[in-house]
Amino acid sequence: MKRILTAVSVMLLMFVIAAHGQSSTPKPARELKQADVWVGDWVFSGTGRDSPTGPEYKLEWRPHCHWALGGFFLEWDSTWSANGVELQFLEIAAYDRIKKVYSVSGFASDGSTWALTSTFDKDTWVDTSTDGCRNTFHFSADGMAASGISECEQKGVRWTGFQITGTKAKTAH
Repeated sequence: MKRILTAVSVMLLMFVIAAHGQSSTPKPARELKQADVWVGDWVFSGTGRDSPTGPEYKLEWRPHCHWALGGFFLEWDSTWSANGVELQFLEIAAYDRIKKVYSVSGFASDGSTWALTSTFDKDTWVDTSTDGCRNTFHFSADGMAASGISECEQKGVRWTGFQITGTKAKTAH
């Protein structure tokens, strides 16, 4: 009886070890691939305004976007030139499978940081922030062009923070 129990125990242990050795590598959420439209080098231009009564100015945004850390995160390395200032910034997006939203963390060369909650539906990416602005980007059917608008509200007053259009380079780096 002891021999049978020992043999069964050894077989169970071998099965557990074999099953553990064959476990698959985690894969990114399918929903992350929706954001693939961002991947590549973009050039956006348009106008911006920092407050409801502030002057309008021209701006240019040059994001380079790529998948990072095994495809679990989307990373934007960008240059934002506006109102006489040029900033470098980094944004990282991750998909929250439970909340079904993208969580985006941003960091700029002036020391500022931000957090966004983003959604993507068919051809529209929407960022919502705690600073009272909502950024909406609409992509063309081929994913090679986009337009964006930032709608802001401060103390009950609404204004357009930026309005831009852009194109993606034909070859992504």
